[in-house]
Amino acid sequence: MSKKNVEWEWKKLGDVCEVIAGQSPKGSSYNNNEEGMEFHQGKKSFGKTIIESSGVWTSEITKIASPEDILISVRAPVGPVNFTDRQLCIGRGLAAIRAKHIDKKYLYLFLVYNESNMTSKTGAVFDSISRNDIINFEIPIPPLDEQERIVKVLDDAFEKIDTIKTTVETNLQNAKDLFQTTLANELSITDEKIKQGWVEESLENCCTHIVDCPHSTPKKAQRKTQYPCIRTSELRNGRIYWESMQYLDESEYLKRISRLKPEYNDIVYGREGTFGDAVLLPNTHFFSLGQRTMLLRPDKSKISPKFMLNMIISPIVYNQAKAKNKGCGVGHVNVGDIKQFYLPLPPLPVQKQIVAKLDTLSEKVKQLESNYKQVLADCDELKKALLKQAFEGML
Repeated sequence: MSKKNVEWEWKKLGDVCEVIAGQSPKGSSYNNNEEGMEFHQGKKSFGKTIIESSGVWTSEITKIASPEDILISVRAPVGPVNFTDRQLCIGRGLAAIRAKHIDKKYLYLFLVYNESNMTSKTGAVFDSISRNDIINFEIPIPPLDEQERIVKVLDDAFEKIDTIKTTVETNLQNAKDLFQTTLANELSITDEKIKQGWVEESLENCCTHIVDCPHSTPKKAQRKTQYPCIRTSELRNGRIYWESMQYLDESEYLKRISRLKPEYNDIVYGREGTFGDAVLLPNTHFFSLGQRTMLLRPDKSKISPKFMLNMIISPIVYNQAKAKNKGCGVGHVNVGDIKQFYLPLPPLPVQKQIVAKLDTLSEKVKQLESNYKQVLADCDELKKALLKQAFEGML
């Protein structure tokens, strides 16, 4: 804190607030017909600033949060905060902080700033914090008029930052939509395209092999190996998501490829859970199939592997998968149905032209996405910097 801020003092939250620890009612009291009071067990329904409806009520009222109280998550993740604009019953995962001798918005912004620093009195970062931990948390307190000034400066700055973020988020979504729209336009079949030699073929007729994954959970290696086992969680918008990849030892790998050894330019397709995504295998590793996936080997005399990948991740094929989804909770598409997906198929030279056009557009979209994500990250960092200045008395 700056030396010039001589009127600032440090106080414990318990000196300027009332803290109400949540208490969970009996499970038998929960209902969704609005009997009793709206109930929140934890931060699941936290919104941007104000908590949203949980859709759960309880007829057994335990601990109550009042309008304008600040709700804080006291179980992992510890620290996130929201205002409530209505009376709520709160469970063990929340505490309500009621401002008494402090501007409530100043307090809220301070808690946002210190979200990652919520600790016990021993200084350790815990998976949970107690009411006493919250009461003993220290906060810098300037005079009330200075609190109000800080809140106004931050509110004005954050409003401008949020306007920038909204514009950037819209542009980011537009960039993603542009690729999908172009994909659908390029790959859809029309009377004119039929005259140019386009036909409709089943996926089965476009492949030399279609193989489902082994219906077992592989034993993963304790280290990275040259044998990645690719699951639906690694299929992200036509790209491999390496961060969550699991790896196998050679013996486990050999078991997984007994039906067919995946090769360069084969396609791995996700048919359960987050079904409908796919990737083209590179020639960098020895891949095997994890659960909920299947292998498609394009018939290169009919179809370019890259063209097939673009077709599979396009709305044309995804909508067919959605129509065949058999899952009530977890999505699921049968292998037999997948084999019968129809693909609009142009002559090979036209496929190569379309792939080149889509590759160029994809690179431009990826660059735009990267730029927009950096702007969003910069906006978040700017907010953190402004909060730091505010609570160090430098704003």
